[in-house]
Amino acid sequence: MDCLEFRRLLGSDPHVGDPAAREHAQSCPFCAEAQARAQAFEARLAVALAVPVPSGLADRVLLAQLTRERRERRGGRSRLGWLALAAAAGLVLAIGLWPRHEAPGLAQLVAEHVMAPAEHAALSRTAPLPEADVRRAFAERGLALASVPAGIAYARDCPVGPYRTVHMVMHRADDPVSVVYVVQYRVPVRRDFEREGLHGREVPIRDGTLVMLARSDDRFGPIERDWEAALDGSTGLTAAGAP
Repeated sequence: MDCLEFRRLLGSDPHVGDPAAREHAQSCPFCAEAQARAQAFEARLAVALAVPVPSGLADRVLLAQLTRERRERRGGRSRLGWLALAAAAGLVLAIGLWPRHEAPGLAQLVAEHVMAPAEHAALSRTAPLPEADVRRAFAERGLALASVPAGIAYARDCPVGPYRTVHMVMHRADDPVSVVYVVQYRVPVRRDFEREGLHGREVPIRDGTLVMLARSDDRFGPIERDWEAALDGSTGLTAAGAP
């Protein structure tokens, strides 16, 4: 075996298991040095790759992609949606090669969404939103509300991870409450939780889930009753909203 053939094998396998290649490395100091460098690089690369992937990274990548797509669509700019989604899907597929972690649940995804800088700013809004704007946000999700609860200062149809939602901010006694209705995903039971330093509650209503987040849960009861009345009597539209 000559040096050229040895280097060709070294490029595909730093350990070079071929007996003839091992014999060549023992007799050629230059190829032996090249093999040592290749093996050292592979060892450093293995250490660099041995990093745990943050929990929920795949969902966060898809959330960021879908949010950007919606903003571009509303601004009238052209987009390469399929190409971008394919790139995101490729990243998710690559992440599948890492050690698996438990995917974040609905409560965690909602908490991360409402606390994101772009959405957290909505908590400072206090002026009541016209009922027509609230109905329009739900119409984007294929729902016609039976009534519109009072105190809504912000309403927008937002994607939250894989879920289709309407994200709202409601003010009761000067305390902002993030209210997110998840369309066509119903949790099995009503439950309270804590995320990101906030109190939260998930409530199954109709065929979806109402999620509330605030510094205190003492406003959840009245808000929950208002939305039960608004959503239990709602009707589906002929065309559901986009993700």
